[in-house]
Parts: sequence; structure tokens; C-alpha cells
Amino acid sequence: MTLENAFAEMQQFWPGGLPFAFGRGRAAARLAAEFGCPLPPDLVTYLDAVAPAEDVFFDTVGNPLQLYGLDRLGTQQPGYNFNPVTQQPLPDWNPAYFLLADEGADPVIMDLRQPAAGIQKLLHGAGSWDEGDTIADTIGQFLLCCAALHHALHAFEDAPIIDDTRGFCLAPQAAAWLFPRLKTWAGPHYAVWTANFHNA
Repeated sequence: MTLENAFAEMQQFWPGGLPFAFGRGRAAARLAAEFGCPLPPDLVTYLDAVAPAEDVFFDTVGNPLQLYGLDRLGTQQPGYNFNPVTQQPLPDWNPAYFLLADEGADPVIMDLRQPAAGIQKLLHGAGSWDEGDTIADTIGQFLLCCAALHHALHAFEDAPIIDDTRGFCLAPQAAAWLFPRLKTWAGPHYAVWTANFHNA
């Protein structure tokens, strides 16, 4: 899914049309030089025309997903590959990982050496960065699914989560809106986006 197609879908449901103002930062050349390698076309388009100027938050079931603004994008990422207290690098972080966002410190990355692997959310605190899931094939698909989940949690029932004897469930109106759309929008990654809900 392209960024253009993703934002066209978002405009159908997001109040005001878009979840954030496009930064139009023309940041791809700077970041390609910083990483020392060409960036995939999807990422170039995102960095030059779309990436927000400041951090944007999408609500999830737990910690919000924090989409990084242009100033936070780069090779040095405190807590992941750099210790800001000791001013020393941290081992084990793949230098080809381009950090786009995090969810409760779980990093959301694109591997610049394997861009066809899509967008991955890795697990922090697991002892290595080998654990995680592919959550989208493209940046556009990732952003659309983030926006859709946020919308479902805010646009329908006052209490969007029901936690009772039936399990942990998305409330009926929100579920009726979100789940069919995510089956289309998330495609093979549907199970990752709905893993928290017993009624998905």
C-alpha cells in the first residue's frame, strides 16, 4: 500500500482528514548520508514529504504508539544504540535499523538492508533484538493501521474495551467498524494488529 493510498483511506474516517500535518522536511538526503546507504523509495517519500515535524501519538490498547518527528530520526537513538548517561554506544543494535516509532519502548523499525521485510515491531527487554513481528509491508500500511486502531478506540463507545467473562474484547460498534477494515488493510498482518482482542 502506498502512502498516497493510505492517506486517501484515512481521509474517509479521520476527523479533519489527516492524523497529522505533513512535515515536508526533505530529510531523505540528510538521513541517507547519516546511514551511509541509499534509502528505499517508500522511506524517501515518507521522509521528504510526509514525516511529521514533531512526534505524533496513536492510541493502542496499552502504551500509545509514538511516531517520531523529523528531529528524532537518525542513526543515534538513546536507549537503543546509545546510552545518554555514559555517552557510550550500546551493543547488539543493528546499524541498518531505521527507527520510525516505538510503542512502550518496543521499537518500530525498517531494516535498510532488507527493506522488503517491511515494518517490524521488536520486543525490548528480551535480551536481544531478534524477537518481534512484521506488522506491515509498507509505511503507508503501517500508518493506516495505526490510525484505524486509534479511531476505533475513540469514535464509538465511551468504553471501547470490554473485559469480562467473554475475554478482553473491543466493544461492538468499534469492532464492527475496525475488524472488517483491518482484514483488508492489514492483510497478512491482521492477527498482529488484533492480537489483544478475543473477539477479532
